[in-house]
Amino acid sequence: MSINYLPPSGEVITPEELRIFKAREVVCALKRLPFVRLLECRRIADQIQAEVVVFETEVEIGQINVHDIYRDERIAVIFDPADKMAPEVLALRDNFPRVPHLNLREQEFPRSLCLFEERYSELKLRWTAPRFIERIREWLTLTAKGKLHGEYQPLEPLLMGSPWQLVVPFDLFSNNSLEVPELLTIQPIDGGNNRITLIAERIESKSRDPNKPTYVATAIQCSPQTHGIIYKQPKNLLELHEFTTKARVDLLEELRKCLRDWQINKPHMDILDAKLIVILALPKTRGATSTVEVTDIWAFLSVNTIKEIGEEIGIWETKDGELGTLLEIDQTKQGNNVVILLLKPTYSFSRDIAIQLNGLSQREGRRIVAIGLGALGSQVFMNLIRMGYGEWTLIDEDYFLPHNLARHALPGFAVGYPKSEALAFIANELVKGEPIATGVVEDILNPKSTEKIQDTFREADVILDFSTSIAVARHLARDIDLSARRISMFLNPSGSDAVMLAEGATRDTTLDYLEMQYYRHLINNPAFEQHLRRSDTRIRYSNSCRDISSTIPQDLVALHAAICSRAMRTTLLDENCSIIIWQADTSDLSVKCNRVYPELIIKQKIGDWMLCTDQWLVNKIYNARADKLPNETGGVLVGSFDMQRKIVYVLDTLPSPPDSKEWPTVYIRGCQGLMMRMNEIHQITLGMLEYVGEWHSHPDDCGCWPSEDDRKAFMWLAENMIADGFPPLMLITGDRSQYAWYLGQML
Repeated sequence: MSINYLPPSGEVITPEELRIFKAREVVCALKRLPFVRLLECRRIADQIQAEVVVFETEVEIGQINVHDIYRDERIAVIFDPADKMAPEVLALRDNFPRVPHLNLREQEFPRSLCLFEERYSELKLRWTAPRFIERIREWLTLTAKGKLHGEYQPLEPLLMGSPWQLVVPFDLFSNNSLEVPELLTIQPIDGGNNRITLIAERIESKSRDPNKPTYVATAIQCSPQTHGIIYKQPKNLLELHEFTTKARVDLLEELRKCLRDWQINKPHMDILDAKLIVILALPKTRGATSTVEVTDIWAFLSVNTIKEIGEEIGIWETKDGELGTLLEIDQTKQGNNVVILLLKPTYSFSRDIAIQLNGLSQREGRRIVAIGLGALGSQVFMNLIRMGYGEWTLIDEDYFLPHNLARHALPGFAVGYPKSEALAFIANELVKGEPIATGVVEDILNPKSTEKIQDTFREADVILDFSTSIAVARHLARDIDLSARRISMFLNPSGSDAVMLAEGATRDTTLDYLEMQYYRHLINNPAFEQHLRRSDTRIRYSNSCRDISSTIPQDLVALHAAICSRAMRTTLLDENCSIIIWQADTSDLSVKCNRVYPELIIKQKIGDWMLCTDQWLVNKIYNARADKLPNETGGVLVGSFDMQRKIVYVLDTLPSPPDSKEWPTVYIRGCQGLMMRMNEIHQITLGMLEYVGEWHSHPDDCGCWPSEDDRKAFMWLAENMIADGFPPLMLITGDRSQYAWYLGQML
């Protein structure tokens, strides 16, 4: 069978000519890994100067496959020199099938594989070439078997949907008392970046000029139907009419009555030039005799004006620019030329939700930058604003949608606007006088205006991180060289616990190492083993893989927001760093405060790497050494790698396994129980702490210089660590508090 491959972009170069670090890493991994074979390297001669690595991979395929994946597939990986975009993975076979989890491209071929759900900024922290290559092979294998798509994931859309959201009043169809059709006005909110939200409001409650509508809508209540009556997506008005007929609604008749009424009464001056949105309320029952359990809302936008629709459904004609109403309806015209587009409708949130008010206090003048204004961040911010505390700059790239209203501090009229600007607007409306808050719509990891972000940080006294992003926290700790204190606050996945990591006034121990000590506290305290356990009850609110919302109760978020608000104010009065975990008893909402007293970070530059540890670990290792004298002892090192910044954090060690060999001049580490404990650590910390290396002791008066056996052990360690893309790490301890780190190489 002949197999044809599409030619990769760019001109062929040698592997030695590659300039991009990750491209070189992938080439090195391809040369030593099994089941893959390097074919060629290329460089695309344009402004970007991207580089391409082409290889073949062997795919594990069964005898019966769901998708036509071949045993050998040819892959091209395109690398961005700036490393802002994830490496793009292309399947070069010219008949590679259309399967789930493909990225949309201007051209259908070559097909682009979607390997990860996470943002690339998060993936970069732990990205290694071997893992990347193995993920490609895993993707192909699971796709062949039809197992790549998760059981609870929504199916991928067959066509690209509109990025527009339609928000209708939350009580539009309440109590089945709606008089059909109801005239609405639709106000588009352009949030930028092609994010448009359509706000539907009743005319009597509309605050904007009612004489200049952009859209008008008719809302139609259908009869209750048994679950599963939708068979296909209507593409024109006739198909929509045929659909509503099954729900005992004559859509064309309803529209003809409605449009004639609008023509005669002109509820808006320019109504005939407006476009129409049809909103359908479809009550659903589980069975033919069941009661209504849920009402689905569907919305359809016509690309035609009201005037054009009236002609297409036979109620009037236009001659010489004048509109003439027909004496009898032309029943042959049924709207088959009126194209409609499906919108993503959702309810606005009820304004009945109460926000607990706090007494106002005198304004505090600290200049505070807050990043990530989600549920916790927005409520902490509004608590402190209500006390007149601080002068704020809010940074967030996200936009506000109705599902956020369940726990967010923003009210319903902010839907469609950037969160940061909307919160700043409300704060400035709340506190009269000079503005106390400024909103910035930016992604601090990839800002459109770097200078603006830098100026904001330069003027800050405090930087608050509510983003729940490790990549953002690491960026704040390591990449911004300013004196402002950093404080990170977040909830655990279940919402029962809140965490605060606060740097001291002198920033001797930075936010990233406080994070590592927080993980160490979790693995050494049984009460926190379930602290980071994910909840299984998450809700998908839209079609995207990332459109997932947690089910944390609002009362828990409000409780922790109040605690964090007070904690931030008291922390800034103290110059010391701190780690605090508040645990709420969800039965009675009592709260236990757990303080972790941070250790001062010890940093050591070794080659291209920065090693970070502390005296707590050094003391633990020396106590273990002293307990086993005159014999040698040792164990594994637990920590984390930051591959992006070449930092290794060494936090803890596990006891020497009971099957280890410990003699006065020899130590051979065993493995009994080790894998089980490392798996527990992985689960407790969600994979943030892992095996990073080995340590062993030397006898008294022998120093820390490696022996020949040590060098052989280091070579074995290097082979195993480099296979996963990590540098080998070994610690040797001697007497009189001597120790030596060997990272990457042993001189």
